[in-house]
Amino acid sequence: MARALKVFTWSDGFHRYTVATTSRVKALAAWETDRDLFKEGVASEASDAPDAKAALAAPGSVIRRAEGGLKAAIETLPKPKAAPKKAADAAETRRKKALAEAEAVLEAAEIEQRDVAADLERRRRALETEAEGLNESWTKRRRTLEQSIRRLRR
Repeated sequence: MARALKVFTWSDGFHRYTVATTSRVKALAAWETDRDLFKEGVASEASDAPDAKAALAAPGSVIRRAEGGLKAAIETLPKPKAAPKKAADAAETRRKKALAEAEAVLEAAEIEQRDVAADLERRRRALETEAEGLNESWTKRRRTLEQSIRRLRR
């Protein structure tokens, strides 16, 4: 009884090679390679390969089909995953909330600074008024003392 044919395929990125044969060893021989493409994970059994019907129609013959070259190989690479929209929206919401809080803290600090500056200005004015009063008082006292000295000298 003859063994059933299996379809094996592999690709080098530029061409797809498909063969119908009874074993992996015979497939490697048909592909004329010394490497064990199955062990490397490059070749596989694929009964649903695009060229499976053609390979089964001509057992032992390698069916070679162009795959599109480097551009097609690059396009098959996995695309970088974008951050999920929910996560991006949540991050944006957190950023906006943090910004609003920071602006509120800044506004409160500005109000506090204005109050402190106004208080310092009131205290400065009070000290100036007190200094003027002390100067006037000293001037009167000195004048009185100088008059007393002049009277005593006569």
